[in-house]
Amino acid sequence: MVRRVLTCAVAGAAAALSLTGCLGDDQSASPPPVPATPAAPVEGAVPPTPPATASPTDPPAAAPAGGVPAGWKTIGGSENGVRMSVPEGWVEIDLTSGEAEEGLKRLGLQGANEELLRQSLSLLGRQKAVYAVESESAQKGYATNVNALCTPSPASSVEALETGTRLGMNQLGAQDVEITRTTVAGRPGIRTTYTLRSAAGTLTGRQVQVGDGSRACSLTVTAKEGTMPPEADQITGTLEVL
Repeated sequence: MVRRVLTCAVAGAAAALSLTGCLGDDQSASPPPVPATPAAPVEGAVPPTPPATASPTDPPAAAPAGGVPAGWKTIGGSENGVRMSVPEGWVEIDLTSGEAEEGLKRLGLQGANEELLRQSLSLLGRQKAVYAVESESAQKGYATNVNALCTPSPASSVEALETGTRLGMNQLGAQDVEITRTTVAGRPGIRTTYTLRSAAGTLTGRQVQVGDGSRACSLTVTAKEGTMPPEADQITGTLEVL
């Protein structure tokens, strides 16, 4: 069971981290590599019970007041298992229709950076993820981005999500990890914030996760440190599980 919970955390947390951004015109750095799946714990090992970081009655994650703000675009659907909304200036890259190649061209990537992002988007496409980037930030060296996806998982309880995410973040080497329990897509879930060192610099992430029967669903916003958009919490609050 521990092995399967960790796998879930990697799919919901590590995979979300891996799809992370891309480089714009600055070709002197490299985007973060796709993290390999962390080694599973020894069979039968029981991870320590994580300390409670918040009570299930904490306020829900921030959501757009009165629904999706004017001008925002809702993306995703039943084929993805999730929907989310993004502000003006964010560009969806449809990973299931062959649009990924066109999206790469719009971002202006070349050479090894383009190929690495192509591999990452291919992985997300197989997971039927919804993916969008903030186009303006892509021209400044690192594209702030968001992805949402669901993966098969038995870890549907808040406790299992929290334990698996804490293990997965530790395996990834994430720092400043804070996990709180909150309401996600109208049901009990968790919110995670973290930083992660990469070849592109220090990245920051905000992620929400929720269990849905045999699935775990997540939405992750990733940005370079100091550039997290002010709408990030509103974006995480738009996650819908279908």
